[in-house]
Amino acid sequence: MTVPVCLALGVISRQNHSLYAGVLSSVAGVGVLSALWSLWQENNRNVARKGAAEAHSKFLAAAETSLDAFSIFEAVRDKSDTIIDFRIQYVNANAEKMTGKTRSQLLGQMFSTMMPSNRPGGLFDRYRKVVETGVPLSEEFPVTQGQLNASWVRYQVVKLGDGLAITCSDISESKETQERYEHLVEFTDSVFQNAPFSIVATDTRGLITAMNVAAEKLTGYHREDLVGKAPLTILHDERELTAKAWDGDSGAVRLRDGFDILTAGVAAGEMEETEWTLIRRDGTRTPINLAVRAVTSDADEITGFVSIAFDITERRQMLDYVTHLATHDQLTGLLGRALLRDRTVEAVERARRYGTKVAVFMVDLDQFKRINDSLGHSAGDQLLVEAANRLRRSVRSTDVVARVGGDEFVVVMPDITSVADVEQCAANLVSKLSPEISIDEHLVNVTASVGVCIYPDFAADAKHLLKRADSAMYAAKENGRNQHQIFSEDMLKETADRLSMEHALRHALANHELSLHYQPQISLTTGAVTGMEALLRWTHPRLGEISPAQFIPLAEETGLIVPIGEWAFMTACREGKALQDELGMDLTVSVNLSPRQFQQRNLVQVIENSLAASGLAARSLEIEITENMLMVNSGGNLDKLQKIRELGARISIDDFGTGFCSFSYLLQYQVDRLKIDQSFVKQAGTDPNAAAVVRTIIAMSHGLNIRVVAEGVETDEQLRFLVRRKCDEAQGNFISRPAPARDFGAMLRATANNGAMHTANGRWLTVEHQMMHERLG
Repeated sequence: MTVPVCLALGVISRQNHSLYAGVLSSVAGVGVLSALWSLWQENNRNVARKGAAEAHSKFLAAAETSLDAFSIFEAVRDKSDTIIDFRIQYVNANAEKMTGKTRSQLLGQMFSTMMPSNRPGGLFDRYRKVVETGVPLSEEFPVTQGQLNASWVRYQVVKLGDGLAITCSDISESKETQERYEHLVEFTDSVFQNAPFSIVATDTRGLITAMNVAAEKLTGYHREDLVGKAPLTILHDERELTAKAWDGDSGAVRLRDGFDILTAGVAAGEMEETEWTLIRRDGTRTPINLAVRAVTSDADEITGFVSIAFDITERRQMLDYVTHLATHDQLTGLLGRALLRDRTVEAVERARRYGTKVAVFMVDLDQFKRINDSLGHSAGDQLLVEAANRLRRSVRSTDVVARVGGDEFVVVMPDITSVADVEQCAANLVSKLSPEISIDEHLVNVTASVGVCIYPDFAADAKHLLKRADSAMYAAKENGRNQHQIFSEDMLKETADRLSMEHALRHALANHELSLHYQPQISLTTGAVTGMEALLRWTHPRLGEISPAQFIPLAEETGLIVPIGEWAFMTACREGKALQDELGMDLTVSVNLSPRQFQQRNLVQVIENSLAASGLAARSLEIEITENMLMVNSGGNLDKLQKIRELGARISIDDFGTGFCSFSYLLQYQVDRLKIDQSFVKQAGTDPNAAAVVRTIIAMSHGLNIRVVAEGVETDEQLRFLVRRKCDEAQGNFISRPAPARDFGAMLRATANNGAMHTANGRWLTVEHQMMHERLG
């Protein structure tokens, strides 16, 4: 019976329920059925136990390998079936790590014992509610009591039987990352909002999506007015955007949308920076510097743009100011030389296009240096400012007025139609500058010489236009000043001759073409020769004798007077010493010093070297300077003259009476002799005023114990006038023409043999003029 039953049980265990029912129906007897039923139930319990063991094994494997802390709590109830606590039934390995306790320390422990702070904190009540309602609980909270090895945890609690299954995740790292991100977002937003420059963000179509406080201040808009409502182009000048949209070469429209123009040069990750005009809410215009950068996604797709702008009004003003300083004259505010050249080129190009004329007027103030030297640089500056203002008032608003030198101005008049108009404008400029100017309680009469050149009549471009106007101005000066001169073809030859002479003068010294002639100076008391003036002469092999009136101003202008002057000092001292030795006479050698030479830093050294090399005694050298040079009352000039006197040389004032003379300067500079200008000597016999000037100079000079020399004596009448007025000395062609050193010695020897100085008209001076002195007493 046992074996069949076992076989039957094995069959039963392998068949489904329908087969089992068939087997039962074939077994006879209730006892057998009951036995089989018992066997079948026992088999099912074994299978369930085996499945439960497998499930439990899988559960343990999953729980122990979980990255989270996992635990199972069993509800602990009182007699009234109320949950009063939870008992820990299971914890996994990560629960041990998180709590810092072993399983043996945790299993069987009460929740309220392990975490007493959680009951008043409400966590126990929420756990109990999960058991009572079956609703799961999921929440995050920080760990503040140090009960877990984490700073932030996430709990997921579900009901399990009469207890709880709790999964606890350590989210400390993610929370820290989130906090860092939130801090970064907060910091970024703070930087964005508190940046000192305007920041405006847009989407790819240009719609404003954000703007900071500085942007509100710069634009005058509130963010609520623009964000999500208006495009960035609302802040820009439509005409400026349109102008940028046109291609200057082809004339075609390159970009149609204003925002495209603003972002035209922006590529992914690059920044475009340009200057634009911002239109504020109130309509005012502000120059800005705008930098636009594209915002890209991880896929390098442009998702929007950020525009950074700041007001460059002050920078633009400073740039304008610096540019103005670089291109304009600081004293008068007129255009400078560089900008004048550009404006002249523009005027010529416009005249060429429209078939009109351009006139350039070169204006030079006459005798400005004399005024500047005598009244001081401050007075000279006032004079220049007034002259500039007069020129401005004398021309049209479209004309160009510039200052190109010390006292040189240029006026450019475009859109001239006839030469007659030019004549009238030139005459008007001369007349407008001529009225007296009040400077520091002095009334100063200033005239101007104006040179004019016309495009296209006498010049084909701006360069020659300016150059030939300058030549015409020099022609106006040579013709007597206080007038205008229009450039003509005849002046081309004069200009060429001037350039040729300058070239020849540069080689004159090296080619030994320069020489000194000497004109004797005689005593009007004794008739004896007391000295001689050294006069520069130039003999060119092709041009012949060239007048000093031609080449000396050219030497001054070009600076060649400096090396020529050094040669003249050395030669005059050497030849003067030779004549002294030859004649046995203590003659004074007078050498003229030009204004340009007087500015030499090594002038005193040049004089000292000339005296040392020649052997001429310093007391025999007389330095002649003009009255205007004396009137420049500067410490440097006074020091230089004092050092010359310390050498032992004498100081003489040439052309005295033609400048703004002041006898206080004569005392200050300790002058030895005055030379009355020849213009007064020539007119003294016919002009009472000139005669009065000569008498006054002689009388006052003698009162100051200064000797007087009259220059330019050309007639016997002039000589007699000077003798009657007790002038000390005289020189001039009537007495003797200048002669080279070799002839000068022969002339004096002949005079000595005859006992008198021979005059140009064959008369003898010594006896006759001695008698005249005696008669005039």
